[in-house]
Amino acid sequence: MLELIDLSRHFGGVKAVEALNTTIEEGQIFGLIGPNGSGKSTTVNLITGLLPPTRGSIRFEGEDISALPSHTRLARGIARTFQNIRLFGQLSVWQNLWVAENGAAHRTAGRIGRWLGGSRADRIRLRAELEFSGLSEKADELAANLSFGEQRRLELARALASRPRLLLLDEPAAGMNAEEIAALDDRIRAIRDRGVTVLLIEHHMELVMAVTDRIAVLNFGQRIAEGTPAEVQANPRVREAYLGTTDAA
Repeated sequence: MLELIDLSRHFGGVKAVEALNTTIEEGQIFGLIGPNGSGKSTTVNLITGLLPPTRGSIRFEGEDISALPSHTRLARGIARTFQNIRLFGQLSVWQNLWVAENGAAHRTAGRIGRWLGGSRADRIRLRAELEFSGLSEKADELAANLSFGEQRRLELARALASRPRLLLLDEPAAGMNAEEIAALDDRIRAIRDRGVTVLLIEHHMELVMAVTDRIAVLNFGQRIAEGTPAEVQANPRVREAYLGTTDAA
């Protein structure tokens, strides 16, 4: 579904991502991990079009999307959440989802109909996303008034409202407690079961190892390992990157 070919992004002399090659198959939950500063968020920004590559290419469903703007990639089915929550705080929970739905290509009502709230099918679908995210009773609440955990769930619901085929989750467990992380694990699996391919960028290793099918590991912008969770855990280069020495592992 997604192929990164010799993907690189340099900031002056800093090689944030360098010659990254990997493929994410449709239906996978694919993990991208690495120490702080390893290039994970830069990779997400390259895939979603917030940054242009220095060289290399990105192919989505067989098409080179490297030069497409972010809104076109969203319309083609690539959505994301952000490490730092970026909701519309002065809009309601419902309105945050409505804005995301209108950013997608799959519109079932004309322009006037969308401004009046969309079709009945759209409204039913957005209510289903609220229920899935545990936010049904918060639909009319301002996003800024939600708790941190609720804002995290709204960020995810907003991404899902655009009906993605590929969903990039950038540090979705950041700031969550153990109970919230367990619920997030269940949601990620349920999203995959809905037919959405997931790219998970996460520091919470217990979540990553539990939920992913394959994992790529970055260090200083380069891929140093890729495989199943068990293969990655056993890789000495991964242990060295995280712990500083293989002996310490």
